[in-house]
Amino acid sequence: MNRYLILLISIMIAGAMQAQDLRHYEYLRESMGGEEQRSRKEADTLNHASVRDLYFFTQLPPTSPTSISKNKWVNKLYDKVFQENLVLIKRPGYLITADPLFDCELGSASNKPNNTWLNVRGFQVYGKIDLKSGDGKQSEHVTRNTEEIPSGGAITPPFRPSFEFYSSYYESQIRPPRFLDSLASVYGGIPGQGSVFVKNGIYEHSYATAWVRYNANKYFTFEAGTGKNFFGNGYRSMLLSDNARNAPYFRIDTKIWRIHYTNLWCEYQDNNYFDGPLGSYQKKYGAFHYLSYSVTKRLEVAFFEGIIWQGRDSLHNRGFEVAYLNPVIFLRPVEWTLGSPDNAVAALNLSYRFFDDTYLYGQFLADDFPLNHIKAHDGYWGNKFAGQIGAKTLIKIRDAIHVTRDTKPQETPSSGSHVTSFETPNFTPSALYLQTELNFARPYTYSHWSTKENYGHLGQPLAHPLGANFVEWVNFARLNWNRVTLEGRYSLLKFGANYNGQNWGQDIFLSYDNHVNELGNYIGQGLATTVTYKTITASYLLNPASLLNIFLSLSDRNQVSEAGTNHSLWFTFGVRNSLRNLYYDY
Repeated sequence: MNRYLILLISIMIAGAMQAQDLRHYEYLRESMGGEEQRSRKEADTLNHASVRDLYFFTQLPPTSPTSISKNKWVNKLYDKVFQENLVLIKRPGYLITADPLFDCELGSASNKPNNTWLNVRGFQVYGKIDLKSGDGKQSEHVTRNTEEIPSGGAITPPFRPSFEFYSSYYESQIRPPRFLDSLASVYGGIPGQGSVFVKNGIYEHSYATAWVRYNANKYFTFEAGTGKNFFGNGYRSMLLSDNARNAPYFRIDTKIWRIHYTNLWCEYQDNNYFDGPLGSYQKKYGAFHYLSYSVTKRLEVAFFEGIIWQGRDSLHNRGFEVAYLNPVIFLRPVEWTLGSPDNAVAALNLSYRFFDDTYLYGQFLADDFPLNHIKAHDGYWGNKFAGQIGAKTLIKIRDAIHVTRDTKPQETPSSGSHVTSFETPNFTPSALYLQTELNFARPYTYSHWSTKENYGHLGQPLAHPLGANFVEWVNFARLNWNRVTLEGRYSLLKFGANYNGQNWGQDIFLSYDNHVNELGNYIGQGLATTVTYKTITASYLLNPASLLNIFLSLSDRNQVSEAGTNHSLWFTFGVRNSLRNLYYDY
């Protein structure tokens, strides 16, 4: 026994922050009836994976109760712990689920004398209600799975208008490793989360998400809430990511033929300016358009544009600019018509599927793109652009779910149709997930002459967590076997930090009017800094419905610059619901 324990620890040290995010279970999204599977039955459409739903719900087929004991209460307890939501109300016409949420971790960091720990408690509630169909009858079946599985095989059921809602809340206390202390001091709190109160090196904060969604028909979906949005196919997004804290938003998704068109309006805050009369930070707003078009069954092309503007200035209280409610794409002409100095960006997102589960993807974002300076290759500070290129593949080792069908179909009294009854499923989604990605941003990208209109929210960038003036290479290898996940990752990040009070272009919350050089600017200028990040994580999925898992992780982070070296080896283990994407790896 001791030999096997020593071998396990040795393997972990050989690989060496933890994959504490929803994407740790991306294989579930792919292998259990998600967008990709549905797309294969729609010959004219790609999966539009670049329009990502961050609020993931595991899609399981209907199952009969587990039978591991003659005692029915033992069987029910087993189902609640290992198979389904704690609260599951499933009736004709509606579905409601609820779960407690945990993230309890204990660890040790090499450069911190005290143990690190995390104590998170919370809850989530999800509901879906079928609305009356066109014939005036209430729909008879609600499930998260959009594919019903009758005896004749998988089919897509007729669309039914529906109403969905979701709410989650987290209350957290954390004693982080030293490098996370540094990030919290720079960004005014734990990255991607709520307000922070510090006492004796312990951070306390809360984090809430809520939204309502109306699926009006097969073409239009309306959603409003407080949360995050993400556009892109990669681990990062250089367009709009889920890096920053939650923000109020309203979103319209339109799906027609090969087109997926998203309108998004958000309300952000600038924590550099306190609005005394209103008792809060000053507000700024964002309007975004994302038009995704499946050129072929393999090629997806998307155009993105965004506008950030301040809610008030020294002259008047501008508030929300009604002109930006225009749902038709091309916001820049509207900005010109208004004569406004707002911060505008435009971008392309490309994705090509070589095989069923292999993708090459990329992004290019232009903040300012003066062609005369681009052609001159003179390093003009206003050449502000960012990009991404990456590849990922999912190699399925075993079918997602093995179920034993009864040979005798049963008659359903309500419809008279034949359906298949299911025995207890053998939950065995097994796959190897590989991904490599390169991201970069030139100095001063995403920043603005007015810091109230930078591409950020509450001290955190809306795209890449580092801001600008960097290049990053990220790699993942993730093996899922049954409920066991083994993940290794390696990332290399090089950026130019500001020093001596000079703005070299990395901090997007500084005005670009204070740039150091007019010409000769390049990625990495300033205080040259290199960060290497290595992680190995092992986890066991206890419950797929709430992504409850136990895990063990070893991380090695090393930051080197002329200012010195900051090295941290961090070991941690615990139990958690991996329902959030939190980024500490920069």
